[in-house]
Amino acid sequence: MIPYLLLFLMVLIYFLSFWKIFEKNGRKKWEGLVPVYNIYVWLKIINKPWWWLFFFPIPFVNLIVAIGCNVETARLFGKYTVKDSLLMILFPWYYIPYLAFDKSNTVVKPTDWTNNKDREERKWHDQITLFFIAPIVGHALYIVSRLFGSKDKPNKKTMAADWTNALGFAIVAASIIRSLFFEAFTIPTGSMEKTMRIGDYLFVNKIKYGAKLPQTPISIPFVHNRIPLTFIPSYVDWFSSDYRRLLGYGEIKRGDIMVFNWPVGDSVIVHEGVIAHDYYAILRNQAFINCVRDLKAFDNNGINLSAERYEKLESKYLNAARKKLISGGGLTQSPVGPIDKTGGIATLPIDKKENYIKRCVAVGGDTLEIVNNLLLINGKAEKQKDEVIFNYNFYFKPGSYIPQDKILEDFEIYNDQHTRFNIENKYVSEIDTSFKDSMVYTKKLVAFSKEQITCSPKTAKMLTRYSGLDSMGQDIHPRGFDYSIYGQYYPYFPNHPDFNWSRDNYGPLIVPKKGWSVSLNDSTWTLYKRVIEVYEGNDIEISVAGDFLINNKIENQYTFKQNYYWLMGDNRHGSADSRCWGFVPEDHVVGTASFVWFSKHPETGIRWSRIFSTVH
Repeated sequence: MIPYLLLFLMVLIYFLSFWKIFEKNGRKKWEGLVPVYNIYVWLKIINKPWWWLFFFPIPFVNLIVAIGCNVETARLFGKYTVKDSLLMILFPWYYIPYLAFDKSNTVVKPTDWTNNKDREERKWHDQITLFFIAPIVGHALYIVSRLFGSKDKPNKKTMAADWTNALGFAIVAASIIRSLFFEAFTIPTGSMEKTMRIGDYLFVNKIKYGAKLPQTPISIPFVHNRIPLTFIPSYVDWFSSDYRRLLGYGEIKRGDIMVFNWPVGDSVIVHEGVIAHDYYAILRNQAFINCVRDLKAFDNNGINLSAERYEKLESKYLNAARKKLISGGGLTQSPVGPIDKTGGIATLPIDKKENYIKRCVAVGGDTLEIVNNLLLINGKAEKQKDEVIFNYNFYFKPGSYIPQDKILEDFEIYNDQHTRFNIENKYVSEIDTSFKDSMVYTKKLVAFSKEQITCSPKTAKMLTRYSGLDSMGQDIHPRGFDYSIYGQYYPYFPNHPDFNWSRDNYGPLIVPKKGWSVSLNDSTWTLYKRVIEVYEGNDIEISVAGDFLINNKIENQYTFKQNYYWLMGDNRHGSADSRCWGFVPEDHVVGTASFVWFSKHPETGIRWSRIFSTVH
């Protein structure tokens, strides 16, 4: 509350000084006191286009424009020293009143670019302004142009002043396009294969659903949440705004490919400056593994620790793992393997959470269920596209196999989507030829090679043409599948022992819809408590008597405030999606995939056929 009060007072003092600035520049006093009109007059005084008015309501863009306008105001009074420039850029709510009410500050003639004294006086002022308009990039371009022989031209503005004007406008224009219309994204993983390929570069349409206005407007332009190659945030959240969305021309529908802010990205573990991992999942797994090691609860097949036994110890191990993660300690469990040192835990606002792309398979009010890899929405099976892929196990007789170079060429199946396993012994039935008058089958132990390939059902069927194939089947995890063999503790939402859901047999559950009321019990509380607490901003707890408390009030039901969505990758066995972290709130939706403008295969080069292709 106090920061917002201070912000209000600074802005008020700033604008209440305009009437005096206007008077010193030959305008009428009252013009400085009329909201919006005073901005129009201000732009005329500093010789900027009137249509810059439309930049001021746009978060982040208004900061760039304000810097430019403040600097131009200082120039009216001949303030060009390093001190004056820094004060005007960093503390305008102090410097504008100083220019307005200090009698020693008078309006001077515009810079005479033919006069060496005037040019030299502005030297550092222009360099500082260029730095704040376009940090690093501005001076990088400036230096490069100098190296290639560009020089200040007689009777013209200095190069620093020209670069400031050019880059300032370019950044403003690009920021408006990026924030409100289209933004470029790259596909780094195979979670949406074969619809979106690794190495696809696409534009995301933000106007279809209505663009979200930035909630943390003070940030480095064109950098999402961290300065590249560092753990340093690219933004500050001193002043943030509530979720707002402009009007769009379409609604979110099942089947849409959506870009969204990763729901569990409010708390992430970062390492190597650019990679963020799910803090909640790693915390669960790390605590579980630590407990197993302390108890030495291993058997020949992996981990053997019952949920009932671990439940009594869980709180202790979660607290220990949490302390280590907060301090930036290493990890034994992470998506990329052991990590010696991390950047600790980063807490991110909604619009600075990691961006993900998945397909919307269910909207608010839908009942979702997965039965043996078949997705059911409201009891009706999805019409499965050929782009939806799964893991298939192929068993070959010794000496037979599927050549990787061939399936890469024919089906674009990458090396990491084709895994050969060690020889497996498998019982098969065959006819015992010692019985001449009847057919007698016997069991024989035969050595087979196993290959796991990620592909569509159609492609899997085509791959059965290879000689030596004994059998093929889709990889399916049944309900109650023991994920502890992978060192994971209930990896699928709601990540609780009461729900034995697996990757391929999941649900049923209802996706929340705005206005829908759910009765609260142990089951629904587990399913929806994160939505109620985190996404909808309530204080929740369970009383000693077992009552459900929401904002310190006993509640028997809860009514949702916004719509939610269920998103899954088309690579159903290679996607961390809603099955892992649950619902996607409406205020996390960024936009919909529009078209691919460039594509480069990670192994074979440019995919010419995908350039400027649409996304379905």
